[in-house]
Amino acid sequence: MSITARELAFLAADARLRLEKLALPEPAVKICITALRRMEQLLARPPRVAIMGEVNSGKTSVADLLLGSSVLPASVVSNTHVPISISYSESLTLDAVTQQGRQRLTDAQTDGLPAGHQLKRIEIGLPEERLQTFEILDTPSGYQPNANQRDAQIFIWCTVASRAWTESERARWSAMPRRCWSNALLVITHKDAIAGADDLAKIEQRVRRSTAGMFRDVIAVSADGSRPSVITGHEEPDADDGAGALLGHVSALADEHSARRARKAERIIRHLARLTFHHLAPGPLSYPAAAILKSWESDSAELLHGIDGTPEGIALVVQALLERFAHSLSEARAGRIVTRPPLASPGRKPPAQGPYRVAAARRYVRLIAADLTALLRIDLAQWGLRDAQRITDYAEARAALLPLANLDATFDELGRKFAGERTAAAS
Repeated sequence: MSITARELAFLAADARLRLEKLALPEPAVKICITALRRMEQLLARPPRVAIMGEVNSGKTSVADLLLGSSVLPASVVSNTHVPISISYSESLTLDAVTQQGRQRLTDAQTDGLPAGHQLKRIEIGLPEERLQTFEILDTPSGYQPNANQRDAQIFIWCTVASRAWTESERARWSAMPRRCWSNALLVITHKDAIAGADDLAKIEQRVRRSTAGMFRDVIAVSADGSRPSVITGHEEPDADDGAGALLGHVSALADEHSARRARKAERIIRHLARLTFHHLAPGPLSYPAAAILKSWESDSAELLHGIDGTPEGIALVVQALLERFAHSLSEARAGRIVTRPPLASPGRKPPAQGPYRVAAARRYVRLIAADLTALLRIDLAQWGLRDAQRITDYAEARAALLPLANLDATFDELGRKFAGERTAAAS
């Protein structure tokens, strides 16, 4: 499908809602509904940016730069040693999450935290459009890297310009899993405290050499924490504070992560839809329907056995499978058994390939045959049904799952692939 996370979530939600309205008894349908709901939640959640660093390294001010304003009074931030999670909300909310549960804080409580409770984290909801692209996790200086990797997908390490990239910072960052490095930025804060542009350039060059391969990029910003809170007022940032470059890099990383997540989710959803197809009509078939299915399975097995592993051979077998499936489907929809045409021969076989390639080709085409068998069985299962509503439900389930399984596009892509390979081989 190669679609965005938002489009894929819409398809999953549409299929789930359609399946929920049906009265089909198959467990596969219920499992599919539950799995689709979980995939919707996964796709709807934006990636989280964890802001890390040592004490007084400008972490909260970097969060302010990403958002365009401060989100909490400094008294709250300076007195907490727990993560602060910032996500999208239609209105401003502030929650303290403790061992005893969640407590909503009012405006009058923003300068103080719940007494007598073990605080785990603070959660802020803001009506900020950027938070629909990425969430923010502002971490305390003692936050453990191993725990952090489960909470975030993008990482920012803050280092102060006047002492940029100390040995202790190198040791802490080196403890992070290597897979996190490719999704990380090193942000040099308080660049406005450096006397001249040449000195700042030297600092950046030194830091880039010292951290080669450990971060996606290095960015210098003027994060001094001097901005007012959105609770008390708003002030536009300086044009040269580095916020634009920082936001651009973070947005690009968020888009990359969302695209990777969509590709993984697409494969899972396609596989889920196929499995649901294969278990949609598991009950016994009537005698004529069972005869049609047996004849199809016999012919498809014969065609699969004769595959040779070459692009030409695979294309011929797939074509023969589709022709045989079309005949079986016409029998199923006609409601009677008609004379079966002779099995189409794949034609003259090219030279045989090695056993590994033949086995791989056979597995690939076997999956296509299994998809076709499932589609045929759904049609055949309706022969034994007298309940018009049940017949309608099967048809609706088939229509809801087909866009997710994307079988038509798969067959079209397969044909283009082998046509291109034949053309390349001929030239």
